[in-house]
Amino acid sequence: MYSRETWTMAAGMLALTLAAAAAGGLLCGSGTALLCAGLGLALTGIAVGGALARLREVARLGDYLAAVYAGGQTADIRDQRPGELSRLKDDLYKVTTILRRQAAQLEQDKRFLSDTLGNIAHQLKTPLCAILLQAELWESGAGSGRDECARQVQQQALRMQWLVQQLLRLSRLDAGVVEFVRQAQSARQLIERAAEGVEPLFRRRQVRLEIRCREDAVCSCDGEWTAQALLNLLQNAAEHSPAGAAVRVSFSASPLDVCFAVEDEGGGIPESELPHLFERFWRGKHARPGSAGIGLSLAKAIAEGQGGSLTAENIPGGARLTLRLFHCPV
Repeated sequence: MYSRETWTMAAGMLALTLAAAAAGGLLCGSGTALLCAGLGLALTGIAVGGALARLREVARLGDYLAAVYAGGQTADIRDQRPGELSRLKDDLYKVTTILRRQAAQLEQDKRFLSDTLGNIAHQLKTPLCAILLQAELWESGAGSGRDECARQVQQQALRMQWLVQQLLRLSRLDAGVVEFVRQAQSARQLIERAAEGVEPLFRRRQVRLEIRCREDAVCSCDGEWTAQALLNLLQNAAEHSPAGAAVRVSFSASPLDVCFAVEDEGGGIPESELPHLFERFWRGKHARPGSAGIGLSLAKAIAEGQGGSLTAENIPGGARLTLRLFHCPV
């Protein structure tokens, strides 16, 4: 049970005790020899007992580490007693706790990566299948003609391109490699830049856009990324608005922040869906066919990357999404 070093130490102290007793007997008589022997044996017992106790503590620490390595629970082995072993226990507990948290985070990241890859594959599968189908129709001469096949292929290819671009933007934000450059921007020009990107969608769905922003309104933000976030908000609003409805985007400023609010007339968001609205790849029951479920999550990541926020709420007849950015030195 105990190591060779422990028994060697005990034997050495016992030999010293006997030698001291023998020397005491020769110099001072048998009484002194017995006293020396008694004191030596007591000291030897105390020293050996302390050493054995420390060895038992070390053995328990070894069992603790073996249990942690095997995947067991991280027991709290800390104590308040003075000494090196107590400090060692504290350090081991801290290290094992950190390692367990890191292992849990790695497992969570692994599941997230697996789910993300599955979602990406699912999103790309639909347009890819449509392209392959149109290619077969092109070769066979069936269907509504080659011009229509070419149009469908181009449409699905553009869909795939949009998905890839959105996913690349999300990956850059997740990796933390995006450096937002906040500068003074014309708020109205930001809105108009975003509106240009969704103008065909508004026209196709017969939805009108109303901009409520002063010409001289200014905000401090990263123009490119903020315009992308606004584009995603406008696209989401148009997709959930009926024909003839209006989408209103407004800008307001306060001493603390600036806000871009996008309102639609789509009937509002079900209360059960509000907590999931900005989750990646999440699609509500009223989502349009082919929706990827990444536009709003990207907009939220852009807002938070600039120290802001993106929130959603229901209003009479529709919903309002508010992108808020706090002031910072320009």
